[in-house]
Amino acid sequence: MNRLPKPLGLDLGFGFTKCLDGKQTVIFQSHVRQASGPSDAAAEQPAETYRIALEDKDYLVGNDTHGPSLFENFARRPERLIDSYGQRLVLTAAAPFSSHENPLHVVIGLPISYFRQWAALLVKQLTGYHKIGIYQADGHCGRKNIHIRKVHVIPTPLGTYTGLIMDADGRRQASEYDDLKIAVVDIGFRTTDVMVMASGRFCNRGSGTIEMGMANGFEKIAGRLYRESGVIPDLNRLYKAIRMGSIRIEDQEYNVTKLRDETCREVSLALADRINYNLKDDWDIERVLLTGGGAADAAATIAPLIDSEVVLIEHEQDVRLSNVQGQLRLARHMWGASGFCNAG
Repeated sequence: MNRLPKPLGLDLGFGFTKCLDGKQTVIFQSHVRQASGPSDAAAEQPAETYRIALEDKDYLVGNDTHGPSLFENFARRPERLIDSYGQRLVLTAAAPFSSHENPLHVVIGLPISYFRQWAALLVKQLTGYHKIGIYQADGHCGRKNIHIRKVHVIPTPLGTYTGLIMDADGRRQASEYDDLKIAVVDIGFRTTDVMVMASGRFCNRGSGTIEMGMANGFEKIAGRLYRESGVIPDLNRLYKAIRMGSIRIEDQEYNVTKLRDETCREVSLALADRINYNLKDDWDIERVLLTGGGAADAAATIAPLIDSEVVLIEHEQDVRLSNVQGQLRLARHMWGASGFCNAG
């Protein structure tokens, strides 16, 4: 039987969990709750929602419309992303890529401050064999043994940087960033990461996690929709609505364009101040790269307020994938495109 290892890139974010192998992509809301028995078993689940069985308990993972929202979930105890949810989110994301116990070699991105605190625990939780059940639409639970042989955890923005200096197979390529001092700013759901790189080396000074992201604007929009419709949309629908400028709830169309623009500007102005503060001692930054799911919305407001040249990193499929694509390239660099390598 062919047991070739499969390299994966995986991004564990406060808004969304993303995973890809270069052919298939999985994105779902970073939300987990214990299933409540027959009612959840009978209910039709939203798209990108998974009912799983793990350690003799059933959980709903992903775009769940019940239970506390993500705004409440991480507000008081953000570390639950790792200590309560991390293993379940990663195994759910990795399950579609696992077959016949073929080993998985995974590079995982975490926000910088959480990387510093939780990387070792996450490696310990994930390395080894895991039995997971995935429920199908007909209620049948298919069992799977997932073998995660290698785990490497990195700061999330390093994925974007890796994507710029490596090709799709993980081979180092000449890049204009080789000799520059840059800041990679990853604007996410609940946090914004600032990572300083000087000639390809990570710099602690100036690098860190800002406890602010697009959730600050999303929460305001969700509150308005709740007051007008009595419904808080799940994060995935809200994300798409903000992209499109409108959302349909119970046959009623709600235009959020004006509110989106106002809240995005408010959040972006506040973020620009925090980014400049982080970089106040790095006067020689030559370029600031904006990446992550909130970058496209914030770029126009932030760019004129930053003292360096600002470049928006775009993605042909989904801006939320800029980091995880680079994490896959790093996995291929470390272990080879087929999973074999002398490094790691």
